[in-house]
Amino acid sequence: MKLAKYVKFRQEKFGGVLFETRSEKVYALNPTAAAVVREIQAGTPEGEIPARLEAEYAAQDGEQIGREARAFTQQLREQGLVDES
Repeated sequence: MKLAKYVKFRQEKFGGVLFETRSEKVYALNPTAAAVVREIQAGTPEGEIPARLEAEYAAQDGEQIGREARAFTQQLREQGLVDES
């Protein structure tokens, strides 16, 4: 999985921003969503992203973050913001 070629990501203090250049849509991301996008950019396989975030944020309810990460990757897929390659 990787960001689609027409999707740009920028890290921000509040989390991050995804910009879809074809329709010029902007998505504000919370810190968990921004962490998911960073993992995607790093080439982390989709199945490993929730576990990595759960481990990273274990002190802050890692299981909840893992669920959010899985839901967010599904949203990215449904909106066409990622490629499966």
